Amino acid sequence: MPNKRVLVIDEESAFTRLLQDDLEQRAISVACVYSPGDEKGAMAFAPDAAVIDEDILANEAADLIQTFDQMSSKLPLVLMTGTDPTLTQEASDPVQAANAQIVATISKPFEPNVLAKLIDQYANVSDQTILESEYISALIASNRLIDNLVVEFQSKHALTDGRVVGYEALSRVKTRRAISPATIFSAATEIPLEIEATLNVIDQVMKLAGLLRARGKCVPVSFNCSAILLARSDFVDALCSRLQRHGSLCGSVIMEITEENRLANIKVVAEICHMLSRYGLKVSIDDYGTGQSNIDRIAEIPFAELKLDKEIFWAFCEGRLPITILESIIDFCHMRRATTVVEGIETPFHLEKARLLGADQGQGFYWGHAISPQYLVRDWCGLPA
Repeated sequence: MPNKRVLVIDEESAFTRLLQDDLEQRAISVACVYSPGDEKGAMAFAPDAAVIDEDILANEAADLIQTFDQMSSKLPLVLMTGTDPTLTQEASDPVQAANAQIVATISKPFEPNVLAKLIDQYANVSDQTILESEYISALIASNRLIDNLVVEFQSKHALTDGRVVGYEALSRVKTRRAISPATIFSAATEIPLEIEATLNVIDQVMKLAGLLRARGKCVPVSFNCSAILLARSDFVDALCSRLQRHGSLCGSVIMEITEENRLANIKVVAEICHMLSRYGLKVSIDDYGTGQSNIDRIAEIPFAELKLDKEIFWAFCEGRLPITILESIIDFCHMRRATTVVEGIETPFHLEKARLLGADQGQGFYWGHAISPQYLVRDWCGLPA
């Protein structure tokens, strides 16, 4: 059965980020509107209910509310208030004129389970199938994708003692945090747009790596890069320029190569990786065990790290894949003096199984979710000029 879909209209804050994450864990899909211009994405999301801040409703969101007229049925609306739960006629006027109906009010801040109960009570799940790629396409069509992308960092840990041994940059759509980077950077996203987004991530990775070094925390920071981009001279030239400019970060930045469903020329990829390694950039094979990744295909790439995809790891944990297959991959990596990272470690059981494999490092929700860079370095304040 499809999840119920809820549109949240509010200012961006730590509260709304946590609200998104919590509701998603309760099988409630969430999209947010933080800025004018996000209406196309909101309508592509096709919400079953809306949650809106009272002040925004009164001052800014009348036009967005009117778009609810496109909905086939009246949209239940939960109003978030500050300290006064009393509805004013001024605030409710836009609702009366639109295809929406206030069904409840709640005072902020509130626990996500309070909202979840209201959604369960008032929202009827639609039979309409909504693809996440359609939401991304709507953001692209309204020129809102780049403005809605944020970068968060997830820690990597040594399996022996749990210490932090690195961080991975993860792209998030701040208005729809549950969408995976593989969906953001897919065939639906034009290459120039993907290059712009990837270079923005690289800039933030280099900044974090530099700040960590300045504090004596010499752990590498990695970024994801579609293999298809490595065949683009404009992207490679821009990456080389950054590596030259930040030569002091030699060895502190890792490029995790992803392929998804877009097959790249592996010989070209290998040649570019050899060239980039001369700048001190380390190479990682991401999501090994999915898509086109196999030993023969990656053998020519000078990778220093290989990450076992969580699906193949979970298949082993559930007894659907023999240990010998994963052990052979890890042995191959160790023969090449490459580090192995197990993705998808979420429980003590997962941790025990990863250690049993003989892998070097792990990554997953067992150690926490990805976080904003300002929680890693106190003086983070945007990108350098």
